[in-house]
Amino acid sequence: YLLWGFIAPGLYENEKRGMRTAFLAGNLMFFLGVATGYFLVFPLTLRFLADYQLSALIPNQISLDSYMDNFLMLILVMGIVFELPLVTWMIGKTGLLTRDFFNLYRRHAIVALLVAAAVITPSGDPFTLMVVFLPLYVLWELSAFAVPAKAKREVAAETGI
Repeated sequence: YLLWGFIAPGLYENEKRGMRTAFLAGNLMFFLGVATGYFLVFPLTLRFLADYQLSALIPNQISLDSYMDNFLMLILVMGIVFELPLVTWMIGKTGLLTRDFFNLYRRHAIVALLVAAAVITPSGDPFTLMVVFLPLYVLWELSAFAVPAKAKREVAAETGI
């Protein structure tokens, strides 16, 4: 609120509308990411960690500290990752990012998203990895639709305007 109170007087009315839209979309996407992490990813991760056993001689001891560390890290990272479409939309509005970028680097993105999913999930099982990867990949594809197909300067060059 205080940051908005500082920035708002220097913005035009259309810029204020854009900021409100971006703020609402950012909050919605963050909380959607938190909900995905809380209801989908964390229960699967916790179930894997609780059932994982190196040997019958070594008991599992999940401390409250490690539980909370994993919980908060996973929930926060999922919330931040769900901001990807908003960030790409804002970069696309500047003309620096087009849909062609997403088409050209899709294979690279799949590998990068698999690595990111492996970093996000503390467990090593492929099922939990895929549960994290699939929302990330859907966000990647949504981000492709959030940016324009071509930059304004490319359209102007093609049309001669």
